[in-house]
Amino acid sequence: MPIDRLFEVVLIQLFRWLFDHVAELGMPRGLLAGLADPELAPVLTAMHEHPEYAWSIERLASEARMGRSAFAERFKRVVGETPANYLADWRILIAQDLLRRGNPVGHVASEVGYATTPAFSRAFAQRVGQTPREWAASNVVVVDTAGTLD
Repeated sequence: MPIDRLFEVVLIQLFRWLFDHVAELGMPRGLLAGLADPELAPVLTAMHEHPEYAWSIERLASEARMGRSAFAERFKRVVGETPANYLADWRILIAQDLLRRGNPVGHVASEVGYATTPAFSRAFAQRVGQTPREWAASNVVVVDTAGTLD
């Protein structure tokens, strides 16, 4: 078995163990705790796989097979923030990666679920402290034609 594959197996086993012992370890709230929760794991997975969707609390609660209020309370207790804040932060992280790779702001806005570029720019500036264009100007990563970072 190649060493890379062995490392993957060990890492997967570690994550499985952590998921099974979140409470005992006193792990902080967040993604890992959410993924260890059987009702929240499908919601977090869906949000991560499709950040561009117009996620409403009703739709997220439905993914968790829970009522709205119970879902919202549980998400905040386990993950540490509201579903809307979590999703907004996730979208901004994805946007930063896309901007870093040189994607135009309008394209990034639609990729991460904003109906308009101005709405995306406002949300980005509120969370990051700079407009997407300002942030991108100082954070672009150049990839050469061989696909390596310069």
